[in-house]
Amino acid sequence: MRRWNARRRSPSFRAIQNAGPPTAWLAVAGAAGLFAVVGLYVLGIHDRTTLIAVPFIALVAASVIDRDGWRIRLATGELADAQRRRWTWGRPPADQLSAETWLSTHVDAPLIDRASVLVTAGRPIEARVLLGQAVATTPEETVRLERMRLTIEAGLGEAALDEHAIDAFTRLPELAAISAPERRYHQLSLAWSMAWFQIHGHRPWRTAFADALRTLGPFRPPLRYLVFHAIQQLALPIAYLLAWLILGWLGIVDWLG
Repeated sequence: MRRWNARRRSPSFRAIQNAGPPTAWLAVAGAAGLFAVVGLYVLGIHDRTTLIAVPFIALVAASVIDRDGWRIRLATGELADAQRRRWTWGRPPADQLSAETWLSTHVDAPLIDRASVLVTAGRPIEARVLLGQAVATTPEETVRLERMRLTIEAGLGEAALDEHAIDAFTRLPELAAISAPERRYHQLSLAWSMAWFQIHGHRPWRTAFADALRTLGPFRPPLRYLVFHAIQQLALPIAYLLAWLILGWLGIVDWLG
């Protein structure tokens, strides 16, 4: 239960919950579907399947046309897969509790990896001290160190990790010296760090994150991530349909009648 509570409060979990579609869109779609049902009924259309299908279609439409929500979900799915493939020290921690466990069991991990996990654990001061001991010898290492430095400064509240910081990062000379896929990964990772801190601070994050992702797409997460995020994006219409199916199976409503 303690681990579940830690995971539920983590910015990563909250991002999955709130990536989209916006609640207001779903409310409007639900209201429009309800008004359409009333209108159809008044016009003499009493077929239960049709009347039940109308709000479902409205909710699906609101979920499907949410381009920002899909962009965020596809991007975070691709990033999660890339991080798992790059991470060679156990499972990447996603919340404070798992980060503390990781730190205690991977004391011999590289400095920059431990610094990254210290940020997740909510210990940015220690992360900065550790990062200061790391030395970059290649453009790739320089880019990663600079990305981590920006992330740690944001964690300490010393600098805002916003679109201006991301723009400055893209002008880093070493960034042009690395491969295009590597460059895209670091830009995507920094954009997610920006969203992570905004979510952690209970500030609006969805629009800014979606805007930061526009030039980095298209995103191609593995099928398992695509299916998972599609279910999340369509969660309300799926729940609506399942509710009617259960009611029909229990014999409470003959919705095919």
